Order: sequence, then C-alpha cells, then structure tokens
Amino acid sequence: MNDPVFISIILIIALTGLFLSIKSFIDLQKFKKETEHLTEETDDTIRALRKTVVDLQRETDASETLKELKARIDKLERPIRIAASVSANNAGPSFAPKPVTPKIPKDGFFGAPKGDAEAALFNDQYDELRDECFFSVHYLSTTEAEFEPIDLMRLKSLPAIEGVIRYDGCPLKEARGFQLKSKGQVKKQNNYWVVTARAELQMQK
Repeated sequence: MNDPVFISIILIIALTGLFLSIKSFIDLQKFKKETEHLTEETDDTIRALRKTVVDLQRETDASETLKELKARIDKLERPIRIAASVSANNAGPSFAPKPVTPKIPKDGFFGAPKGDAEAALFNDQYDELRDECFFSVHYLSTTEAEFEPIDLMRLKSLPAIEGVIRYDGCPLKEARGFQLKSKGQVKKQNNYWVVTARAELQMQK
C-alpha cells in the first residue's frame, strides 16, 4: 500500500478529479454569467418588442380614429354636396344682362329760341302746352328731334325767328297763315337743343 507508484497514481487521479471539479465549477460560473447576460439581452429585446407592439397599437388606434372621423365628415358633407349639385343642375342658363335702351322723351314743346341767325338753340322744354310754348317738338331719339311752330300768332310774337325759321311768300307781319314745308331739326348738346336745320314755311296772305 506504500508503493510509491500506487501513491503517485492515487495523487494523479485525485489531482485530475480536482482539476475537473475546478474546471467544471469555472465552466458552470461562465455558463451562469453567459446565461444571465443572455437573459438580460432577452429581457431588453422583449421590452423593446413590447414597446414596438404598444407603439404599433397606438398608431393603429390613431389610424382607426382618423378613419372614423373621415367617415363622419363625409357623412356630414354628403347632404351639402347633394344640395349644391341639385342647385347647380336646376340653375337656369346664365345670360348677360341686356343693355338698357335709353327711353325716348315724350313729345312736348319748346320755349322761345335763344341765339341768333348763325347759332340758335332751345333751352326751355315743356311737357304740356302753355303760354311760354312757341314750338311743338317730336323726339326722334334721346339726342335728336324735330320742331315746328305751334301757330302764326305765337310765331309773330317772337322778337327774332331767323335762327329757327326760313320762309318765303309774303312778309311775316302781313301773313295770315302759313304752310309747313319741312320741320326744323335739333340735336342735343349738353343740356341744350342746338338747331341743325331751320323749319321752312310758306307764308300766306
């Protein structure tokens, strides 16, 4: 039993077992650390995945909320769009307003002429016959008209008629009547009716 060889073998076996035990312990600690590290990494990964899932859920909820809001807006706008479409379809054709034609004045009377033989005009206008009236007037438009004497007595009472009347036959003061050969012509300039052609008369004794 005290054989050195045997003792050496026993020591070798013991040392080998101790070495293996120590190695196993070291490997176990290393495995434990690696496992703990892996577990930590796994926990971090799981937390990150959970956060991603929560974020995705929130985005999904927000998307669903937006879809619901859009659907409600479309539902509210639909009657308005329908009403607008009906209104547009029922609207009649659009026409440009017709230009307003100036109204021609009603026939009336002129007062005494003003001016001279070279340039005569009428300023006083009347709608009905009165003492101040000397000529009847017929309006051709808003700017043109024809005139003629009302009667011989009024014509003779005028101080001057050369600018509005041209006559032949007998002198005016000797005449007992007249025959109208052509009416006089006037044109409106500003607020005056300017004589452009004199009335022509044939005086009669």
